[in-house]
Amino acid sequence: MNISLQLSNSSALPATATAASNAAPVPPESSSKPDAAVPEGVKVSLSDAGIQKAADSRKPKSNTDIESSGLPDQTQKTLKMIRELKQKIEEKQQELQALMADQNVDPEIKKSQLGALLAAISTLTAGLTTANNTLEKQARSGKISAEQLGQAKQLAAK
Repeated sequence: MNISLQLSNSSALPATATAASNAAPVPPESSSKPDAAVPEGVKVSLSDAGIQKAADSRKPKSNTDIESSGLPDQTQKTLKMIRELKQKIEEKQQELQALMADQNVDPEIKKSQLGALLAAISTLTAGLTTANNTLEKQARSGKISAEQLGQAKQLAAK
């Protein structure tokens, strides 16, 4: 009698170990893969939003291009704020998409969470508009030149 066992996760270990102890011993040379390691572990699945968040957390949060641009300090602060607001808006939009795709949430709770997310996105968008207007005001008041404004817009777009 030839019996081969393969474990797909650690939770199956006690059941298969019991079955193996009740079965006749199998000599190692009769096994099809005598030296093969038995895979054990837990399979984890992440949502698209979770995968994106993990990828974003590995990216360096660098504003060195802004800092080395030679633009005035206030302009640099505004550009950093614009990038931060864009990132937060993107995160909220991903949360919104995940919530819309989740069919297991109670409709009333979903409606409440949707309202909160939309309000947060609206607030962040208003902040982004204000920050962009600040750049324009700096150019109109002569704090930055038209060329510097163009450079600032390019940095903000990244």
